[in-house]
Amino acid sequence: MLNDKSILITGGTGSFGQKFTALALQAYPHIREIVIFSRDPQKQLQMAERFAHHPLRFICGDMGNPQDVNEACKNIDLIIHTAAIRIAGEAEANPWQAIQSNVIGAQNLIEAASTHRVRQILALSTDMASLVNNVYGATKMLSDKLFIDANQRYAPLKTSIIRYGNMLGSQGTVIPFFIKKAQEEGILPITDFRMTRFLATPEECVKIAFQALRRSIGGEIIAPKIKSYNILTIAKAVDEKAALKQIGLRPGEKLYETMVTRYDSFRTIETNDSYIIVPPYADTAKYCQHYSALPVSPEFEFNSENNPNQYTVAEIKQMIKSM
Repeated sequence: MLNDKSILITGGTGSFGQKFTALALQAYPHIREIVIFSRDPQKQLQMAERFAHHPLRFICGDMGNPQDVNEACKNIDLIIHTAAIRIAGEAEANPWQAIQSNVIGAQNLIEAASTHRVRQILALSTDMASLVNNVYGATKMLSDKLFIDANQRYAPLKTSIIRYGNMLGSQGTVIPFFIKKAQEEGILPITDFRMTRFLATPEECVKIAFQALRRSIGGEIIAPKIKSYNILTIAKAVDEKAALKQIGLRPGEKLYETMVTRYDSFRTIETNDSYIIVPPYADTAKYCQHYSALPVSPEFEFNSENNPNQYTVAEIKQMIKSM
């Protein structure tokens, strides 16, 4: 699938980009080139050292700058789009910067990809793009809309989206934060004891991306059936003896994460391993046939609270050991 291809990874020095690069090079030894586009030259240097003697090339640029994005898309076959201002608090404090990176950056990427006849874009999104209540979610929702529209507006470019929850160990996630707090203070600050979240390992996230690259028709949002946890499960797994302090929800924070809303249910189909939100301009029957899927029931909702697949304390402890 990726052999003899040139791949652009936006935000490629992040946790997902690093893991995707490692697993792609292992699974597809004849990749022509992986181009890493990001803003931090120091992280690029570290990544270059990690992947020395592999076909990697680095471009330092900004998603909000169309010239930078246009340069990155030259001679590219497919794009994995991960670049975003994704820390909710950072986006709340800098809404215009989040708009430039997440929304304008997405459109810059679409136009550059079309200009250079890129075959496919797989964009990574977030549960926060549904039932929006913060700046980050709003910008990712608009970004998703742009990619869904681009699939028909910029044909034959194929665009599709994966809606992820949290990735184990990535920047801004709770487990590294709790580990640090437990070691330094012996107190774990918990926003609300009822809070639930989706969680997947980096390996799981990349496997889902590989599958999406192979299977997607275009225009769809893929919500994989990943597992969830309650925040108290994480706290017990990190340190059962640590004191728990409930501090309340922060601005823009939710009690639980929603991958598929009841408003999406009328365009959502179900496979063994995921829910697929069909684009509004498409024939649902076509997607059902392609994915061997069936429509979900009206007003169905998939969120981290009603998810039947929940992590245990023992499972989270094992995941922490692997970090």
